[in-house]
Amino acid sequence: MRRFLRQSRLNGLTLGLVILILLAALLGEVAAPHPPRKQNLANRLQPPSAEHWFGTDDYGRDIFSRVLSGARISIQVAVVVLSVAVTLGTLIGALAGLLGGWVDAVLMRLTDLFLAFPALVLASAIGAALGSNLTNTMLALSMVYWPWYARLARGQVMALAQRDFVQAARAMGMPDASILRRHMLRNILPILLVQISLDVGYVILYTSALSFLGLGAQRPEPEWGLMLNDSRKFVQTAPWTMFYPGLALTLAVLAFNLLGDGLRDYLDPRLRNQRA
Repeated sequence: MRRFLRQSRLNGLTLGLVILILLAALLGEVAAPHPPRKQNLANRLQPPSAEHWFGTDDYGRDIFSRVLSGARISIQVAVVVLSVAVTLGTLIGALAGLLGGWVDAVLMRLTDLFLAFPALVLASAIGAALGSNLTNTMLALSMVYWPWYARLARGQVMALAQRDFVQAARAMGMPDASILRRHMLRNILPILLVQISLDVGYVILYTSALSFLGLGAQRPEPEWGLMLNDSRKFVQTAPWTMFYPGLALTLAVLAFNLLGDGLRDYLDPRLRNQRA
């Protein structure tokens, strides 16, 4: 951790921002000064003040409390989506790369079928077909993301299959499942971690995009994309209703992308040798 932080000042700033987002996700509902879903029409569209730090929306709900609570929704979706996508994609890609032949051909053609569509278009189509709610959004995004991990895992496994230690394990009669578990997955884990850290931001962005389009979280959930959609008609009269959810979304996506870039630079042995 010390070496990662000493590598760049930006790494420390990024890590601190990521920790703040995770704390908001864990403690947002508890730390929120006001109930995020409670309406108070007498206080609707109030500008930022000492009582309401980010102002209030058109239903009188405290925007600061809703932004904090929205962090939990975004992180929860990202954890579920990437858990499913990484597990499914890595398993399919590793089997395709290790077994080769017709197994590789069938699994990769299935993967190409999903990759043929733009990610957001495919997620929107799946979400619209299943129904507009957060659970279906997580399922739709999982179906969008697993092919990328399948491709990544397949390429890494095929490269490792030619290494001497894998050839030696096969010569000793070690089963393919043991080779995959003991030698290959351990070696591709750093690459997967870098890709996961990058994809957290994109999953948060896609979740907000689907909610903005009406295909994700539904009212009165304090989801950032849904908050942006609700605030469109007040962009001139009450710009704070759009500014703060948009700022939270921007910082979250930027933080996880910068974290992924920092991890990639730190874990890449070629870049590490250049720095040395």
